Amino acid sequence: MNRKDAFTLIELLIVVAIIAILAAIAVPNFLEAQTRAKVSRAKTDMRTIAVAEEAYLVDWNTYTHVNRAEDTPLATYTTGQWAGYRELTTPVAYMTSIPLPPFGQSRVWQAQQNWRPNIYKLGSGNSMSREAAGKPWSSNPNAFPCDCFLIDCDGPDMTEDSTGNFTTGTFPWNNADRNDPIPILERIYDPTNGTVSRGELYRTGGQKPAGAAYDALWTGSSK
Repeated sequence: MNRKDAFTLIELLIVVAIIAILAAIAVPNFLEAQTRAKVSRAKTDMRTIAVAEEAYLVDWNTYTHVNRAEDTPLATYTTGQWAGYRELTTPVAYMTSIPLPPFGQSRVWQAQQNWRPNIYKLGSGNSMSREAAGKPWSSNPNAFPCDCFLIDCDGPDMTEDSTGNFTTGTFPWNNADRNDPIPILERIYDPTNGTVSRGELYRTGGQKPAGAAYDALWTGSSK
């Protein structure tokens, strides 16, 4: 008699179930590792920008200037958000290239139809007057010299979480001068809430404005 060896249906189902279990364990871990790597890269990029800002300060006795309120429309990012980066690259190359966030384009919280360009938002101003730097410099003399700056990345959730309780157009954008640290703490990215959680990646530099909210913002910024 010829005997033919083959898998039974039960054995095949067991193998498929084992593969499904392994995939259910491996895929989330892979995605989390990928997110952690992107967060690390974003922090490195922001550190690079911060170092360039410090070098610029040594030469010009002020940080670069840009005001987020100027460039809310997508079309004006060439004259708004990029202005500070132009000062870091031309005519003196404090940075050889402008890094871009690894997360891609982001949307505005509670206004999901609004896309934002994929850029590290860069702002500066004067810590004493709490005035945001304008463009050109003469448009807001109370902001100069700019003695503090803030770099903002929308984070793994690809959402602009500063919109809503925060007011754009003030320094440092998130209207921290209301002296309320809670809204700021809620909007600083924390991986313990899940790798893809709500919150921004921030990096601050220079003179910290007075107030508990700025204490929270400076403390929660990546270093």
